[in-house]
Amino acid sequence: MPVISSPRSGAIGSAVAVLLLVSACGGGGQASTQSSTAASPSTAASASTAASAAASASTGPTGPAALDAPQEVSAGTEFQVAWTGPNAAKDYVTLVLASATKWTSEPYFYTSAGTPGKLVAPVVEGAYALWYVKGADDTILARRAITVKPFVGTLKGPNSVQAGSTFDVAWTGPNGPSDYVTIVAAGATQWTDESYFYTKGGSPGKLTSAISPGAYELWYVTGNSRAPQVRQPITVNPYVVTLQAPATVKAGAKFQVTWTGPNGPSDYITIVAAGAAAGSYLDYAYTASGNPVTITAPAAPGNYEVRYASDRVKGITFKSIPIVVN
Repeated sequence: MPVISSPRSGAIGSAVAVLLLVSACGGGGQASTQSSTAASPSTAASASTAASAAASASTGPTGPAALDAPQEVSAGTEFQVAWTGPNAAKDYVTLVLASATKWTSEPYFYTSAGTPGKLVAPVVEGAYALWYVKGADDTILARRAITVKPFVGTLKGPNSVQAGSTFDVAWTGPNGPSDYVTIVAAGATQWTDESYFYTKGGSPGKLTSAISPGAYELWYVTGNSRAPQVRQPITVNPYVVTLQAPATVKAGAKFQVTWTGPNGPSDYITIVAAGAAAGSYLDYAYTASGNPVTITAPAAPGNYEVRYASDRVKGITFKSIPIVVN
């Protein structure tokens, strides 16, 4: 059964980091999401961070503070910033609004990580500034203007899918650290454990639709913003499942079951005692193995059921038909 974890807490696949997430997700050693508070990076750093910064300061580039970076970047993209400066303990480089007078949780990296460092552009276009900040007292030692261009991205998925099915979604976008594509109920305001994939895996990626039919949306979400940057409506239609199997089989004999259904991740065909609780199983075969599937009848004669079920949906039997074991 799939393990569900939030792209924002680190996650899947690589769990990627920062994001949203910081983590595997993310910006690696960049502090671009190391802190969600308004405290300065210099005060937010742990003792161990400060110690490592101090230890590396003597080996990094030193001299008058200066910054070298593109004059403009697209919203949500990751880019490099080269720097020179004192490289003292907890010195950092950050990206803030052009009108800002102090750092307030924007992306940053410590100079102790070396040059160039990486930042991720915000999703809101406009005039911004890069700062080299002295960690000891938050003095801004160097500034560099930078323009963030409008976000550019697209999603291309089917207009409708069967409930519980897996389908492809093509995308274009900045492909920043922890950017992901997901499917959510229409009207949702945030991601809440629905199927998703990280854009770093390439285009197209695969999603699995919900079991409940209805109106949904595909979202492209960047790793440094919870708000979707691109949306596409999609309809989830009710699933259709059929099963065909012999009316009777011999105890312990192998038999075939022909099926139709969503064929989602971990969907399977099994045989169970008549009336067994949902989620019960004896011998089984995953639908991914083909159609028809082959399973083995129990050794004990009696009344049984052939069921279409799934590891990803607890407590639900998609379809069942009776079968007698002689």
